[in-house]
Amino acid sequence: MPDDSVPVPEMVRHYAAYMRAWLHVTPQTSVHGNRAELRLNFGSKMFVAVFGCRKKKWSLRHIEIRRGEQTATFTCGELAKAMATLLGHEPLAPTPQAVGATSGPRTDTTLRERRTTVIRV
Repeated sequence: MPDDSVPVPEMVRHYAAYMRAWLHVTPQTSVHGNRAELRLNFGSKMFVAVFGCRKKKWSLRHIEIRRGEQTATFTCGELAKAMATLLGHEPLAPTPQAVGATSGPRTDTTLRERRTTVIRV
């Protein structure tokens, strides 16, 4: 029977190997077109690293920490904050911040608000 599975990109394999070495657990990987995900269940929380491909180059787009219906999204530079949230050292939902603040984990609502902002010239 032929293998119809999509090959996992090198960058995703690298992150999976790092997590396997660090946590001694193999994360689940999935690839759908130009999007790949690395998933790791940690108690009631889930760590999801989302990768994207643009111009044949894969990169880490963002990191999500999920618990039930609640999701906190982190940028690539906020990996330490994402891990602290996953381990319970920081709350999953960020405390309310001043409008326009860009630091800290962003919730889906914040991302949705930023996405719908229209700038007209």
